[in-house]
Amino acid sequence: MKTFNKLLIGLASVALALTACSDFEDINKNPNSVSEENVQVAHLLNKSFMGAQQNPHIAERIFVLTWKRAARFERASGFTIGTDNDGWNTDYFSTGYAVGWLNQANLAVNLGEKRVAEGAPAYEKNVLQMARIWRAYLITELADSFGPIPMLNKYDGTVSPYESVQSIYTFVLKELKEASAALDPTIDMTAIKGTNNQSDPYYNGDMAKWQKYANSLRLRCAMRLSVVDPAKAKSEFEDAAKGSLILTQADIAQVQERGGWTDLDGVMSRPWNAQLISPTLNNIFLGLGGIDIQVPDDMKSVIKPATTYMGMRLDQHLPTSTNDPSAGYFFDGLPDKIDPRATVLYNIPGYDDGKVYFPNLGLATDATLANPATGQIDGNSITLITKWTWNTWVAGKWDKYSSLSTELTGAAQNYPAISNVYRQSTNKRVWFGPWETYFLLAEAAEYGWTVPGTAKQNYESGIAASFEYHGVSQFLNQYLTSQAYNRVGTSVAFDHTAEAQPFTVSYVDGYTKENKTTTYTYPKNSIYKNGQFNNDHLTKIITQKFIAQHPWLPLEAWSDHRRLGLPFFENQAVEVDYNPSSYEVPLTKATAKECRWEFYPKRMRYPSNMEVNSKESYQQAIQLLGGDNNTQTPLWWVMKK
Repeated sequence: MKTFNKLLIGLASVALALTACSDFEDINKNPNSVSEENVQVAHLLNKSFMGAQQNPHIAERIFVLTWKRAARFERASGFTIGTDNDGWNTDYFSTGYAVGWLNQANLAVNLGEKRVAEGAPAYEKNVLQMARIWRAYLITELADSFGPIPMLNKYDGTVSPYESVQSIYTFVLKELKEASAALDPTIDMTAIKGTNNQSDPYYNGDMAKWQKYANSLRLRCAMRLSVVDPAKAKSEFEDAAKGSLILTQADIAQVQERGGWTDLDGVMSRPWNAQLISPTLNNIFLGLGGIDIQVPDDMKSVIKPATTYMGMRLDQHLPTSTNDPSAGYFFDGLPDKIDPRATVLYNIPGYDDGKVYFPNLGLATDATLANPATGQIDGNSITLITKWTWNTWVAGKWDKYSSLSTELTGAAQNYPAISNVYRQSTNKRVWFGPWETYFLLAEAAEYGWTVPGTAKQNYESGIAASFEYHGVSQFLNQYLTSQAYNRVGTSVAFDHTAEAQPFTVSYVDGYTKENKTTTYTYPKNSIYKNGQFNNDHLTKIITQKFIAQHPWLPLEAWSDHRRLGLPFFENQAVEVDYNPSSYEVPLTKATAKECRWEFYPKRMRYPSNMEVNSKESYQQAIQLLGGDNNTQTPLWWVMKK
């Protein structure tokens, strides 16, 4: 009987418990052999599919607490201010998780190539291409998180070398092109379908859709190079755009979630993760599109102007050491105009609608602020009604403000929080949606590349796809023509590129109850075109892409910001200077209102034990990275000025 000793190396990695060593070299250990004939490539590939859905342990630590924070998909400190967690990184960069998923994909490719060369059934030729496409994705997931990785393994007993991010993208783009071309949609794929042999949770054996996924992934990867190598980005993108693409809801690359502590549990399902709306997203939502907030009649009495009224000024309780244009205010009501996706994605505090509201949070009622003079709740304290209000505030270092406002800002029920729809493990995790394709095409067209459709057509199609996904298409036509600015000075209408100007807004002094006015100045996103534009075409495209990727694709949103500096990311509060020696971004009270590249994390750190357990590989990785193993070292494709 033929044996395939190397196969078991990968299979064994599926069951490996997390250990102190989180290096790719683990895969080169040589256990007992297993019969090659008894292993189906599709089943091996499915192991990788399933693992990458992320069980609750790793989903909480990486998807929610790392990627979502890096992307400003939730309000929090932690990785938002650059402090990643070595233990979480060690888990993720191990054979128990991401390294194991890539091992399985590599093994599926290796075995698939061997089977095809030996005259395997026709369907296995397509399974091989599926494995190549999936491996390409996994390689980029790891490389976009950490930087250089050892992406390939031939299971020949040698240690896989680390590859530069440039080499990784060169390989991935070539691999996606070849795999897409090699797929044959006419081959019967029954062998990997059906209730007893379901090995394709994405498309159930539909090779035409796998081609669309491969080509769309190639668009994504090509665009990643737009800053560092625009010529190659253009060439690869234009070629990929000639193929079939993910353009409809039916084409979405997605996997059904299921409850229970399994790989298929929802990535946002941990009930203790509040996942509150971020100031980044909130400032984008408010006023954008000119659509009335959709609430029952009995709630309309608390509606107030979203962009001409700031709320109650409470600067003795809320920090203003930030460039967040909404800092220092409590919005004592509901905004009159808001992006219609906002109240589908996030609940209104104090309102149980039976769908979006997550009962574990509790219903907002009121909150009492401590007396700044005493630090205690006493006769001079202020009580705020938080029911039917819409607020969020920057995280970061609040110092004294934290204890003074804890009933308000320390209680999750007082914030809009991610919809219950995403918490119950009954959804489908989205890996690539049609909106992303359209926004990629829009960006390419804006650069003058040769692609189907104009920048405006693709931009509007991307918004339409996102609206359809969230069930708010009835507002699309009005939304697309809106010239109303949001709180960061961006409007929806593609041809409306006039820059927003400072204007007078009203507010209430929270301490004297006086009605006052002030001049509202839009934030200056200095890392994008020197802060001269908040409403040009590219800002509009990436702003809408940022919204549309929410909440499923935070890694992509983070990558866009690292690449372009879009959309505007506000600083977190800086009542105390940050500590870069603890991997915090170098924010100080003096620079709190500035916008600089160094104020955002660029990557996750390699696990600290690599330097001890895999010293040679670690040194190779650091050399290829071109900088220290910290969160500030930019990846090859990241904007560096």
